[in-house]
Amino acid sequence: MLSSDGILSASPATQTRWSPTVTLPPYPDRRHTRILLPTSAAHAAVLAARHQAPYIAGASAAQLGWSKAGCWPEQAINLHPLEELRGCQQEGDHWSIGALTRLSSLTTQPLLRNALPALHEALTGVGAPGIRHIATLGGNIGFGGDLVPTLLVLDAQVDWLQGNGEQQRSTLADWLLQPPAHALITHIRIPPQASGQCVFMEKLASREAFNPPRLNIASCWQWQALTEHRLAASGAGLAPRRLRHCEQALTDSERLLTTSDLQPLLARDLPELINQPLLKVAANLLHAQWSKSRT
Repeated sequence: MLSSDGILSASPATQTRWSPTVTLPPYPDRRHTRILLPTSAAHAAVLAARHQAPYIAGASAAQLGWSKAGCWPEQAINLHPLEELRGCQQEGDHWSIGALTRLSSLTTQPLLRNALPALHEALTGVGAPGIRHIATLGGNIGFGGDLVPTLLVLDAQVDWLQGNGEQQRSTLADWLLQPPAHALITHIRIPPQASGQCVFMEKLASREAFNPPRLNIASCWQWQALTEHRLAASGAGLAPRRLRHCEQALTDSERLLTTSDLQPLLARDLPELINQPLLKVAANLLHAQWSKSRT
């Protein structure tokens, strides 16, 4: 039965990174979770702030995490009926993609593929076809998923709503540094790839289980004056981020850098990997991408 806030007993789906953490006491199974049904994206943001509830959409990640932990939220906000959060179109000098747009639908759009071939390649590498049919672009960002490093090097921006319903815009890189509490991403804005840009993405992952890649390195290179290289990484236990120290060094250097040069820079950008074998792996991947961009 619905309450005045649109609460319905149901099962939750996907929690996003911009959702608040599950409040205590936790519930051991989904039967105790109540779903909030907003009438608009702005209403959803207001409900999230009022009830301290996470957002849910595609069910490809959060249910697995909640089930494994035996910790389900008291309430969750179902974004699925909100058509205003779906769609993909070119608007001026960028592409605008709704946060609830399914990954599978993005892989079938030829105009998007021509404008953003690197994004298309990254999309087809996310999970199995069944996962891509359920998962959404906003959910992948919220989960810190496979697409985030590629979106970072493509210089993506996000439109989002505050808890009071006010619309804001940030670069994805800035958003990830400190996602505002109870904010809701509505659209992702991505400029088309420029002529001469080289974009690469490589993952080190295990196919034995539904787990995030151990390491995901993406890079965008453009060897022209007054342009910057963009590098990004993520992985299991590694929040997505731009690799600012590496970017600066690779933009300023005219000589061929080695993996030994890159390792101390990556240690500053990815301190979680210090004294781990993955640091050298990251340096090798990044060096290979840098070398390919210059051929």
